[in-house]
Amino acid sequence: MPASLAAYRMRGEDAPLDLIFDSADLQPVISLINGWGRQPLGPGCGYAPDELDAIGCRYGLRFPPLLREWWRLAGRHPLVRANVASVNSCLLGPEDCVRFSRGDFLMIALDDFQTESGNGILTNCLSHPDPEIFGVNTITTPGESPGLDWYKGKFIVTGLRVPTLVFVTLLCQLFDCGEALRDDAVHLVLEDDSLGHALPDERMKAELGLTRFANPTMIGDVYSDGVDVIYYWMRGFACRTELAARRVSRVVPVRRREWDTS
Repeated sequence: MPASLAAYRMRGEDAPLDLIFDSADLQPVISLINGWGRQPLGPGCGYAPDELDAIGCRYGLRFPPLLREWWRLAGRHPLVRANVASVNSCLLGPEDCVRFSRGDFLMIALDDFQTESGNGILTNCLSHPDPEIFGVNTITTPGESPGLDWYKGKFIVTGLRVPTLVFVTLLCQLFDCGEALRDDAVHLVLEDDSLGHALPDERMKAELGLTRFANPTMIGDVYSDGVDVIYYWMRGFACRTELAARRVSRVVPVRRREWDTS
């Protein structure tokens, strides 16, 4: 990370956008959006600092630097915007994050719209330049889910930060963004419907170069090669290009499916 960007974050000030575009923290997200989106990142894709100031002032909040950087970079990009009433899991913009938040927790990504479960930042950590991400789940408790790492008996420890949460959530959210994806992106599902919710086996992971991207509050993990292929057990395969789709079809029997749109 450039020292100047670190200094801006430590002071709680907004860095110039060119420094944010060069941030090592956000490069995976930038590459994902530019590689998969019909529209590359550019002017108009994010919020201006004074817009974030106005929203925060309205609710008595000061959003932390890394969260502001994300929204300034891509908060209005078509791959990022989502109608929270029509999708189950999505990233939230500054207005919606306040809507789904509560006094001690700022929600920045929804896992489940109906139960208002998701991920965010403890409000007493909003002044931290790089706050830890916690999860909330309204339909389980530490007694019912002892395998999760709980903080103060109500927050789930995720081990994620803002950039990693954004990346993992976007990998899943892409399946609902068909109209915003590049023209040659392909959606595939397993040919055998009885295997529709199967996890990738070791051969599939090895031949497609898939890495597991985990979030303990999500229902199942998402896998990707980081460039061309995404596999989510609930949705099947997202392939960035026809070439990537052919590569998947050589490894596992699949059929095409229309993209969902939000």
